[in-house]
Amino acid sequence: MLPSVLLSLSVTHPVAAHAASRRQISVAAVSLDRAIAILAQQAGVDIGSAESGLGRVATRGVRGRLTAAAALDRLLAGTPFVAKQLAPDSFRIVRRPPPLPRQSRPVRATPKPPVEPAPEIVVTATKRDTSRLRFPGALTVLRPGGGLAFGDDAANGMDQAIAASPILQSTALGAGRNKLFIRGVADSSFTGPTQTTANVYFGEVPVAYNGPDPGLNLYDVDQVEVLEGPQGTLYGAGAIGGIVRLVPHAVDLSQVAADMSGGIETTKSGEPGGDIAAMVNLPISTGVLGLRAVGYQVAEGGYIDDVRRGMHDVNGTTTTGTRIDLRAAPAAGWTIDAGMVAQWVSARDLQYAERGLPALSRASLLAQPYDQRYLLGRVVLDKRWDDGLHLVSATGIVSRDADSRFDATRPARPNAPIAYDTEERSRLLSHETRLSRTGANGAGWLVGFAVIHARDTYARAYGAPDRLRPITGVTNRTLDTALFGEIGMALSPSFTLTTGGRITHQRTDGDPIDGQRTNAYIRGRSVTRIDPTIGASWLVAPSVAAYARYQSGFRTGGITVASGVGRVADLKPDTIRVAEIGIRKDRRGTLGLAGSVGLSLTDWRNIQADLVDRLGFPFTANIGDSRIRGVEASANWVPLAGLRVDLAMFFNDTAVAAADTAPRYKTGVRLPNTPPFALSAGVGYRWSIDRDGDAGVEAGWRYVGRSTVGTQAPLDVSQGEFGTGHLGGSWATGKLRLTATLDNVFDVKGDRFAGGNPFVLTRRTQYTPLRPRTLKLGASIAW
Repeated sequence: MLPSVLLSLSVTHPVAAHAASRRQISVAAVSLDRAIAILAQQAGVDIGSAESGLGRVATRGVRGRLTAAAALDRLLAGTPFVAKQLAPDSFRIVRRPPPLPRQSRPVRATPKPPVEPAPEIVVTATKRDTSRLRFPGALTVLRPGGGLAFGDDAANGMDQAIAASPILQSTALGAGRNKLFIRGVADSSFTGPTQTTANVYFGEVPVAYNGPDPGLNLYDVDQVEVLEGPQGTLYGAGAIGGIVRLVPHAVDLSQVAADMSGGIETTKSGEPGGDIAAMVNLPISTGVLGLRAVGYQVAEGGYIDDVRRGMHDVNGTTTTGTRIDLRAAPAAGWTIDAGMVAQWVSARDLQYAERGLPALSRASLLAQPYDQRYLLGRVVLDKRWDDGLHLVSATGIVSRDADSRFDATRPARPNAPIAYDTEERSRLLSHETRLSRTGANGAGWLVGFAVIHARDTYARAYGAPDRLRPITGVTNRTLDTALFGEIGMALSPSFTLTTGGRITHQRTDGDPIDGQRTNAYIRGRSVTRIDPTIGASWLVAPSVAAYARYQSGFRTGGITVASGVGRVADLKPDTIRVAEIGIRKDRRGTLGLAGSVGLSLTDWRNIQADLVDRLGFPFTANIGDSRIRGVEASANWVPLAGLRVDLAMFFNDTAVAAADTAPRYKTGVRLPNTPPFALSAGVGYRWSIDRDGDAGVEAGWRYVGRSTVGTQAPLDVSQGEFGTGHLGGSWATGKLRLTATLDNVFDVKGDRFAGGNPFVLTRRTQYTPLRPRTLKLGASIAW
């Protein structure tokens, strides 16, 4: 019989949460199945069950700073169920055994209880609930705690998540204009009008269509989910490298809750910084309507000096943001979430330095600031039926305005300042409705439709700062409609086949702006395509499963800025196909080893890349084809209670082969921003200090191999090939938590993946150093 509920959230990255850690828990008085799912999210543990009737049991809710075990005991008190702990972060809900009859004589021996099977660990990033163990593909979920610093305060964010996961890489141009890459699918270090290779979602809605990642702060975000490989079937155009999904904490309809956090930091040879953040959760009508509001500000001190202008620490950045969410539960099984996200990023200058000058310094004639204004609105309707049917309908709207300046002063006239300005204006409307049902052993189905309308304008100006003149930019408008579906068939209890596809019809229209067209181009382009996926999962042993998967994706084309000034060109869509196999092991019991190993082969055609020419002017082109061979591995070992050891690594081999349409691009070189080897490792220990407190220490190491800015001169400049360490400690008692971290312990300079100022690249002296050794002290209080 199909179980009525298989509940849990998963932590697939080797950095695991610990059930012995106390966390702020706030679960409303809802049905037991929903209460267990909420508790799993908040406590950072896996909770599974194959029992029927959980949805018909009412709970009184639970609130306080508790361990997962204590919260479960309170939640299940007075119900027919009890929790059994199978591992430090895994629990199984079973029926409470009946009381034993009174014995008339002593029992000589107590039979050994049977070993409980591991609970089904359900993941939600795949748009239908699927067991992690039986998911036919590579999936990573990063959660605060266990060495990851995001979520609890505003100071740390995606950089910490990237440092813990070698399959994630990022450029370092600055907050609000970085590009994320997943598993070696990287095009260039520069940002332009193209779609990035990794799409970012906030909950159920995309945060952008074209351009860079807007860099949303992760304060009060519950977890970051990463789907590796192209996700054309489930997510459509743009997701050729994978999906990064930010999952915020949901509104609690039953309890008033709040927290505040703040911190200060000091950077060697730099200016101080700090952060402050607050969250409040208010039930307006208990169980029916509630509000959750978040506000934060982060000031990152600068550490780059400009010797020509006689200025110190020029590259400071301030990020200010707010999030407001309303949740309504008008009827049983229904929730309606409406919310907005607003964030402003202001960077005083770029963060590159130049070799041949004093450390961490450069010589420029102009300040190179950056400003971004970002707004996202979303409405999500969610309905769950007792028989497992699940309806989701999500609508999002995005407005992003970003302004940049670069110093384009010519070396031949060093005292005549020249500025290069860009203006990016992006508007996005997205909608998706889907219906799904989950079965046992990975079985189930999903069907849905999606519509996206995007308008992106990329305008440019060049000249003396007080006499700028427009040069050719582009505007692209895209309408994307799609039908998609997926089905998982359990051919036997140990073997499940998953297949699906997406039919997409897309129309893109483009026009040059602020300039005369000097070459022919295709103004509009329509395409209809099918992106299939097929996967298989084989349960080798009760806690070991092998998987295989094939999937594809694409990025849209259009017109783009061409090399030189005053020219536009056609940009062809690029396509990607990936085949992967792997094996995954879950830990059974309190101690032991969990991990995974995967191999992937990627075929990438007509690669779109944002580049710069020899004069420094950005442009976009199709640069050819590539094959990426990747090997990834991760392990999480718990040798004794409270102690964890984490290790993750990624190997890849890439080479670019120029297509006939791009004969001038160098072949046989590696893709940019794709080090052949990256590794992260960590060890941590946490212990209780009294009834209401605990303490912990941790240490981590990250290594990034050598790569280049681009595939040809002048972009064949080395970067990467550095290792950096991290130390941290925390102490918590009651509602108060204190933290201390030391980043870049050995004060490594390095060279991060960034192009800096494109007009300085031809000198080959530019590099983007790591932030020097930085000490952070923080405090938070929750009630």
